[in-house]
Amino acid sequence: GVMNQKRDPEPELEKLGKFLATFNRESDRGAALVAASMLDERLQEILGAFFIESSAAKDLIAGFNAPLGTFSSRASAAAALGLIQENEFKEITLIRKIRNEFGHGWEPLTFESEKVSAHARKLPWLGPAEYEANSDNRARFNAAVAILLTDLMWRVRLVSSERRKAKVWPNKSRGA
Repeated sequence: GVMNQKRDPEPELEKLGKFLATFNRESDRGAALVAASMLDERLQEILGAFFIESSAAKDLIAGFNAPLGTFSSRASAAAALGLIQENEFKEITLIRKIRNEFGHGWEPLTFESEKVSAHARKLPWLGPAEYEANSDNRARFNAAVAILLTDLMWRVRLVSSERRKAKVWPNKSRGA
């Protein structure tokens, strides 16, 4: 259910508020890189909260050459395990593509640049409805990132209540 809203804000929300204050002042390139990094960290935490507590799980997510060591693979794994919703996966994918445009080009890009804009315009408007008409791509991006980060920070807590447990499986060949 919904947590008691009269308590102090969650420590996560305080952390998020501080992050968003500086995030909104970032350059377009800075915002794209930082947003992707923050979402990637949340996905790592979500997967870590779901997997059994073991060195194998840690190595899978964050070890050297970890199969789930990239933003892309973590997003896919979280989606495949049902830990993030389809719409969240699509939004994360768009943010990842935006990050890649900024991260891989020499030319100075902005959120109005053709390649970036093509992805940004596909993000849903997640800000207050009355602001959408006058919003630009950066505002659309900022609102999507703020909502996603909030939801994924909260998701870590929800997912940890469904953490997998190590178990012994019946095995005929071992006479069990």
